[in-house]
Amino acid sequence: MENAFKLSIDSNGIASLVFDLPNEKVNTFSGPVIEELEKIIDGLATNKEIKILAISSAKKGVFIAGADLHSFEPMASDPSHVSFMIEGGHRVFNKISNLPFPTVALINGACLGGGMELALACTYRVVSDSPKTLLGLPEVTLGIIPGWGGTQRLPRLVGLIEALPLILSGKSLKGNQAWKIKLADALFASEFFDAKAFEFIKKCLSKDGQNQIIRRRQQRGLRYQLLENNPIGRGFLFNKAKKDILKKTKGLYPAPLIALALIKETCRQSLETGLKREIEVFKENALTGFANSANLIHLFFIQEALKKDPGIDTDAELMKISSTGVIGAGIMGSGIAWLLSSRDIPVRMKDVDWNAVGRGMSAIHSIYAKMVKDKKLKPCEESLKFHRLSGSVDYSGFKNLDLVIEAAVENLELKQKVIAELEDVLSPNAIIASNTSSITIDSMSSKMKHPERFIGMHFFNPVNRMPLVEIIPSSKTSAQTIKTAVDICRKLGKTPIVVGDCAGFLVNRIFLPGVNEIVRIFEEGTSEETLSDVMLAFGMPMPPFTLADEVGNDVTYKVSKVLENAYGSRMAIPKLVTAMYENQLYGKKCGIGFYIYKNNKKKFNPKVKQLRKNLNIPQKKISDTDIRDRVFLLMINEAARCMEEKIATNPAYLDLALIMGIGFPPFRGGLLRYADKLGINYIVNQLKRYKELYGERFVPCKKLLEMQRSGESFF
Repeated sequence: MENAFKLSIDSNGIASLVFDLPNEKVNTFSGPVIEELEKIIDGLATNKEIKILAISSAKKGVFIAGADLHSFEPMASDPSHVSFMIEGGHRVFNKISNLPFPTVALINGACLGGGMELALACTYRVVSDSPKTLLGLPEVTLGIIPGWGGTQRLPRLVGLIEALPLILSGKSLKGNQAWKIKLADALFASEFFDAKAFEFIKKCLSKDGQNQIIRRRQQRGLRYQLLENNPIGRGFLFNKAKKDILKKTKGLYPAPLIALALIKETCRQSLETGLKREIEVFKENALTGFANSANLIHLFFIQEALKKDPGIDTDAELMKISSTGVIGAGIMGSGIAWLLSSRDIPVRMKDVDWNAVGRGMSAIHSIYAKMVKDKKLKPCEESLKFHRLSGSVDYSGFKNLDLVIEAAVENLELKQKVIAELEDVLSPNAIIASNTSSITIDSMSSKMKHPERFIGMHFFNPVNRMPLVEIIPSSKTSAQTIKTAVDICRKLGKTPIVVGDCAGFLVNRIFLPGVNEIVRIFEEGTSEETLSDVMLAFGMPMPPFTLADEVGNDVTYKVSKVLENAYGSRMAIPKLVTAMYENQLYGKKCGIGFYIYKNNKKKFNPKVKQLRKNLNIPQKKISDTDIRDRVFLLMINEAARCMEEKIATNPAYLDLALIMGIGFPPFRGGLLRYADKLGINYIVNQLKRYKELYGERFVPCKKLLEMQRSGESFF
């Protein structure tokens, strides 16, 4: 392997070590890279001419992105590999920390994980104000803890108040935020970073300069004295941190709790003792507490692969999208319009009257107002983005738009009418997209003059939070349209996944059988509390009836109707869903659904229980295991059908779509990875048992039966 580091020493004794990993876009640590770094550090330690060492990166926008996660893959099965990687990293970073001269990390780009831990081992850190400069320890998001000194050096540098949220959540800081909490000793404009960094290095060579830096770090306020400098305050910090973790993870992600316990145990010990304990804790938990990491790292690689996937193999030139339109100013239409404007793309939003347009504008303004309140945007930035929006009750201003997304209600005739109007108004090259959640793209485009420019772009609600967009080509959609739709979604910060055209597409088609089964189990007498407990214990992000009210029970009914018409009895609408729709119990948006919403509180709606009673369905008690299996095995069965029909061709992409689209628990690796863990034999046998008990909807699909016979798995 070519050398990853380039070392130079000038006549003033300033050593420069530049990390430039060969043939890679980013710098990462692997076993060989760590070994090379260690040899260089050993050589520097004995060089009497060196007065200071500056560590930097030759990669644009990246300092060090962390460890090469492929290096950690054998960890789950080979404990000796854990010792090799963790002890090796500690040994090298300790050598950097113990060099006989000061060290400076020059950070002008992403500095994450192991890169952050190297920077923490340095004497000083300098950061740029580039938007690509991010500093953080994201290890807990991968099911592990910082293992190269991060849990020890960060709290000692910036204090527990600042360090705990960074370590326990895995979030990153911008350069100016790192400087503010004294994680960085200097902040410079990225345009002048090299020159200013050199000035800082010279400052570090003088005693006065060093003292000035140390004095700034030591400035502590009253908050520090109250919460960190006494045992009662520290106890409060640790207890609050634990409550916050359990509230967020419900105990299903052990890594943050392991990190917290380690920091609590070692925060008053010497750094040397703490570092040794970090190694021990990492090794102790490699096969137990970090058991989720294999699934979470697997998902990380899938996401990285998806970022490079063009969506179609055929070469096609991308269209430039400079101006856009949205038809419909409701929840989805206004959400999509907000998204486009937030990325500084002009967008024109049309609805049937000005009241509807006004409500859409108000909804968009509310999202922006919260972003300003949460300090994600400055007021001047919010104003500029909001003014990318315009409203209309006709098609004026649409002629020269490059992309228009239809977000009208789920009605085929209405959508076809809108599409016909758009074809008459727009330029011949403009792309027309639909945000439909269930109606096939072929049926919507069947009357179009130019169906090659039509495509499904199914955003998920709420648009400002949900990362997934299903891209659905029809049988006539052009390669250029597909590639452009994928590209614009990525520019909008979303994750696009190309799926086949069928009723419900991928996510809703798989999710709806599970949703229906939860309702049926409720119809049979299981309480909403029990159903909530089972789903939350499995790892789903919210109770099922809370989700139903958020989505809207009218929306669920309409989508269910489309899927029932397409797939027949296996997706028959539960009687309670129809009763909810007929009684206008639409959910949170109208203040009453499964729950009654009043004064920012909610309680279960007694009318729902009365509706259940009116159905005269025999009541029965079932186990938590049967609740879980009835719901998720139906979803696995439908997912297998989707693979069989080529609606999805990559099981990993299918898994990621469900994680991003419905919040399937990431620590389980995805629905099909979960299926592999259960075993195809178990799934098929349980489906056959449920078929005898509950009917034809549980008949195992052809693919599952073939997999059982051949001993296959999805992965």
